[in-house]
Amino acid sequence: MEHVGARLRRWRVRRGLSQRVLAELAGFSQGYVAQIESGAAPLERRAAREALARALQISVGELTGWPDDGATGSPVGPAAIARLRAGIVALAEPLVAGTAEPETGDVDTAALDRFYGACRYDLLVPALAEALGVLASRGAAGWSDPVHLRSVIEVCATTVATCVQLGHPDLTLVPAGVAMRTAEQLGEPAHLGLANYARIRAVGAAAGVERVVDEGIARLHPYVGSDPVTAGSYGMHHLIRAEMAARAGRAAVAAAHLDEAARVAAHTGERPDDWFSFGPTNVGMWRLAILVALGDGPAAGAPPPGFRPEALPSAQRRATYFIDLARALLQGRGRDDAAAAALYRAETIAPQQVCASDGARQALRALLSRPRYGRDGRLRGLAARAGIRD
Repeated sequence: MEHVGARLRRWRVRRGLSQRVLAELAGFSQGYVAQIESGAAPLERRAAREALARALQISVGELTGWPDDGATGSPVGPAAIARLRAGIVALAEPLVAGTAEPETGDVDTAALDRFYGACRYDLLVPALAEALGVLASRGAAGWSDPVHLRSVIEVCATTVATCVQLGHPDLTLVPAGVAMRTAEQLGEPAHLGLANYARIRAVGAAAGVERVVDEGIARLHPYVGSDPVTAGSYGMHHLIRAEMAARAGRAAVAAAHLDEAARVAAHTGERPDDWFSFGPTNVGMWRLAILVALGDGPAAGAPPPGFRPEALPSAQRRATYFIDLARALLQGRGRDDAAAAALYRAETIAPQQVCASDGARQALRALLSRPRYGRDGRLRGLAARAGIRD
């Protein structure tokens, strides 16, 4: 039987980590990791196995090869979600927080953005819960400070996006409402666009959501030429409006909104460090998602010259693109191998995004239904990590 050290090395290489980086992530020395991989040091302590598995974003069972050590499933456990829910409640009703003195210091929204962009939901959810608690503790005193208002909007928008990704839509309406009210008070177009986008994500597929999008488009349009950050929000409104039209089977409407987003992206250029990483590359990624929503994935054809998903720093966007690519390939015929390769690449980029993505699970189930892949050990392992059980 393959020893644990060999399995550790195989997973480390698959994740693209050096021994030094893996050791830092797990809290060990590089020498200890090297000894485990060579078989010189046994991996007997449960705490050590769990630390290495967390760093590799796999289950302990996948690291050890022992089935009774379980599978990963959701990247975030119920306790962390409960803490996030408590933070949301505290922000909506500060008296619930029960903090005698307001907590000082700025909320590190940049760190939250990094966790979200890297799809490290296991780190992001506790950090969001803490940030919400800090903002709630400031009470009414903070609502006259523009820095505080911006932090509230950004933290709430990230909370909404995270809850949508993790399948907790019931937790989105409160932070979306707080973000929108705060943006109205702040009066800055860029943050108004961010808050309205969060509002759209929270409303989801409810009837009339298109009116929420159209209202945002109308309010942001006057600032498109002068403010590239607001222009990015405006473009994202058109992209999500295009996807909604595609899901309703309205191809012409979807194409019109996609064309407008492409026009704005040509004006802004690539802006990978903005909230939405808006630009021509992201529009190209959304074009694929929109074709998939129309059921016309094969029409995407080969990517245009110069299209480079890796140009975006957001692992979340890049992994989602390859998940959409897998779904597009599966809408055609004879592209199963390419679809599986796209899913493997998505997991290499952001393992927790594959675990959290409904689209990934749909593609995995489609592949597992095919005779060849139904018995494929590698694909079944990926499916288990995404929470798909026999």
